Amino acid sequence: MRRPDLNILVILCAVYREGSVTRAAERLNLTQSAISHGLGRLRLLFDDPLFVRKGNRLISTPLARSLAEDAAEGLERLEALFDRQSSFDPAANIRTFSLGVRDVLEASLVPPLIDMMVEEAPQSTLVSLHVRRSALATRLASGAVDAAVDVCLEQPEEVMSERISDEEFCVVARRGHPLACDALNLDAYLDCQHVLVSGRQEGDAYEDAKLRSLGHRRQIRLRCQHYLAAYRAVRGSDLIATMPRRLAVMFHDSEEVELLPVPFEIGHMDFHLYWHASRDAEPGNRWFRQMVRRAVRWREAA
Repeated sequence: MRRPDLNILVILCAVYREGSVTRAAERLNLTQSAISHGLGRLRLLFDDPLFVRKGNRLISTPLARSLAEDAAEGLERLEALFDRQSSFDPAANIRTFSLGVRDVLEASLVPPLIDMMVEEAPQSTLVSLHVRRSALATRLASGAVDAAVDVCLEQPEEVMSERISDEEFCVVARRGHPLACDALNLDAYLDCQHVLVSGRQEGDAYEDAKLRSLGHRRQIRLRCQHYLAAYRAVRGSDLIATMPRRLAVMFHDSEEVELLPVPFEIGHMDFHLYWHASRDAEPGNRWFRQMVRRAVRWREAA
């Protein structure tokens, strides 16, 4: 088998991260036809479709996910080789890195990230903080935040981004709930009283937008800021909550609660890594972004 050139591996990683040929082309400053041609070569090489369209998003096959994650790690190591002559030495630097991150990711992303940083940069400090989305570009530009992980957001051109993860959802209900059971259907779901998790005082959550597109609304009995509060409220009541499955599994500490499939097409919530263009080539920021990517991969493999 002929060895592929690195350019098509870069294309593979970009399409995997962005979930779109158009966004991958914009990210790499290539034409869409060049991206499609590169994907075609990879499909022939591996005899696999690699990406399947679902709505307006490209879903990776298991092989594509495995290839993209391995390729990304290899490309990062190559970047590190070229960075060795830079002034940034993580083992010797004393620096504070700040990451803007939401509640939905903090509990599962920050622990592996700090473990990796302690090993490679024992004198550095990590600060995890909540950043208002309206202020994200300003905080990144000023250096108050080195990078951020959040859902797909409209940002000015000087804010760079890449898709690094996605989340599946599940329904959380107490065991023995009169409406929620293993065969939870949409009618029963809509008849339940729900917990909505949001840092905002009003407005829909991700699952509400999906329901609205189907012509439905759910009954909100409790609105709270954090998923842990929602989980505990559900455990002792007839309320139910829709939340990221990975987070629900982390909270799942008793036989009192069941994790059930969402009874409608909700899809995945994409998460992106954001940083400012002025710091794209800065060695310390590049190293920190690599740490975040590695922590995300560890989190998904756990």
